[in-house]
Amino acid sequence: MEVPSSYFGVVHVFLQLARRLTLVIVAASVFGAYLLAHPFVGSSATVATGFYLDVGASASLGTQPTGIPKHNSHRTNTGYANDVVTYLANHGVDLQLRQIGCPGETVESMLSSGDHCYTLPQRQLLAAEQFLQANKDAVGLVTIDLGFNDVRPCVNTAVVNEACATIGLSNVARDMPAVLSALKTAAGPNVHFVGLEYSDPFLSQYLKGGAHVADATRTLQVMSALNSELVRAYRAASIPVANVAGAFQLDNRNPLALTGVGIVPTNVDRACQWTWNCTGYPFGPDDHPNNAGYQVIAGAIEAALPAAWQR
Repeated sequence: MEVPSSYFGVVHVFLQLARRLTLVIVAASVFGAYLLAHPFVGSSATVATGFYLDVGASASLGTQPTGIPKHNSHRTNTGYANDVVTYLANHGVDLQLRQIGCPGETVESMLSSGDHCYTLPQRQLLAAEQFLQANKDAVGLVTIDLGFNDVRPCVNTAVVNEACATIGLSNVARDMPAVLSALKTAAGPNVHFVGLEYSDPFLSQYLKGGAHVADATRTLQVMSALNSELVRAYRAASIPVANVAGAFQLDNRNPLALTGVGIVPTNVDRACQWTWNCTGYPFGPDDHPNNAGYQVIAGAIEAALPAAWQR
């Protein structure tokens, strides 16, 4: 039987389509394999998933003033931890944020008396240990934001209380190594720690002039001493440090113009630009960072993250 010529035309077309489909499938398979080995940075592909445990006091919760007298602070979602999560997501690292901090927490209270956020025998340190133990095999980030409240009552006054500051610094030197040891012991092998230094919002005293300029210098001395104790403890525990003091240019006394004020040292300008402590009633003075300040702190943390998370 003679086969119509049109039949061969149809077969030819079918074979051509099949060949092209095969090439498409092979190309897609190769490209898919490449994506698995080389995920796009900044795309929806991730190079790591896990948790971000944020340990600390009020600043760890992104706290800022409300402008409402007697209730002039509230937790926000614009703190440094939120900024770090967004940064990492843009670099292909998906971390679920867990914030367990407590306003007013000190290094000393982490180990002993507990705080108003937890009912004894539970306390923040124990909650952190339990979380880390439950996520022993996960990739994780832990930031440690402690020490500020150990000296805050000593410098948040008209005149720095030197005796109080000495006790607070001594408590940090004594207790921080134990806190760090407990956290690292509870953590799995894929957890990266970052310890935070501090800025000095109390440099705002400088704006009052006169004798208050000397008071601002004394607050700087206390905060610098606190950072020294913290860095010493973090380095002893092999924990990278977020250079918040450097980001706020804490040691920079070069003069510059502060809008609405005049010429001030750079470190005073940064305290005013990035915290609420130079702000008048009803939002200030308040020593918490503002949105811009939290972003600066986040940048210091990001610089201390593993290189693989920043590609």
